Amino acid sequence: MNPRNHYFSLAAASARFDAFWQGGRLDRPPVSLWIEQKHSLRAPRSNHATLRDRWMDVEFQVESALARLETSVFLGDTVPSWTPNVGPDLTSTLFNAELVFGETTSWCQHTIHDRADWERFLETAPNFDNEYWRTIDAMITLAAERFAGRYYVAMPDLHGSFDMLSGLRGPEDLCLDLVDERDLVFRASLHCARAYVEGFRRLHQRLTALGMPGTTWTNYLHNGPVYVPSCDFWCLVSKDVGQELIRPSIEFEMAPLERTIFHLDGPNALQHLETMLALPGLNAVQWVYGAGQGNASQWLHVYRRCREAHKAVQILAEDAADALHCLRELGPDGLWICVGKPFRNADRAAEFLDEVHRLSA
Repeated sequence: MNPRNHYFSLAAASARFDAFWQGGRLDRPPVSLWIEQKHSLRAPRSNHATLRDRWMDVEFQVESALARLETSVFLGDTVPSWTPNVGPDLTSTLFNAELVFGETTSWCQHTIHDRADWERFLETAPNFDNEYWRTIDAMITLAAERFAGRYYVAMPDLHGSFDMLSGLRGPEDLCLDLVDERDLVFRASLHCARAYVEGFRRLHQRLTALGMPGTTWTNYLHNGPVYVPSCDFWCLVSKDVGQELIRPSIEFEMAPLERTIFHLDGPNALQHLETMLALPGLNAVQWVYGAGQGNASQWLHVYRRCREAHKAVQILAEDAADALHCLRELGPDGLWICVGKPFRNADRAAEFLDEVHRLSA
């Protein structure tokens, strides 16, 4: 057992992910794991007057990321990357939404308040020159320069049509509008989907031109257009609404992609499992069972249903034991194993990788 034998290799990890996307495996499934991190003495300190100033400070964010990356050990298939970030509502800012910043996340102020606002929204073109998209672009530029080929810049977090509308209108009012203004909401969802696709296209071209592989906040790899379609909002609506009104915009958002892994978030989303599995071009599923909902081993029935539908699955295991139990139960084909609890040191992580390899033989 030697940790050096397990250091991240872009070529080896890419090959394992290529097999994963197709529902198979090479020597073993791809594995993402983390090691307890030492404190960086060179991490910049925040002296910002407001949380907004801190979030929008490009140099501070990039230097903080670099300090974390330089004190991390990347074993297995854990991509050494950083995701430029101003929060999950970046796509909503395309339609003039302002972000409000908290300590660890941000949210957007509502801009759609009544029927007249829906009509106005449908006539509003997305603005890719707003301060948030300019900030993301500046983060990409500086990070690529400072990382100097040692680390990768990842695709930012982009939420799709109905999550954009939920941010712009508010989830409760959007639910009511699905009853009272069904046609307007449906048209608005496709308007959002077109903006989402254009946003992805611009960012993908930007990162590809800088030589970055396809990855994002979920640590996959693919040398081409790849992303994480999702709809957190559909936890609030019926199976029929998901199928009839939400599915079309998701399909539109997925169409330009070569590889996809759907982010299915929380037990309330499981009513849409069959709708999701029927999406054209879907390769894999990221099932997020959520805090307080047990561990991955308690959701084997969901993973099995996805595999029966010939979709690969990402296993978000609580710890090493949870991950190995899922591997034994499901077999190695079409699995991507992610271990949430950091390993104490590189030797322990290497032992785990050796065991995954043995169980995959």
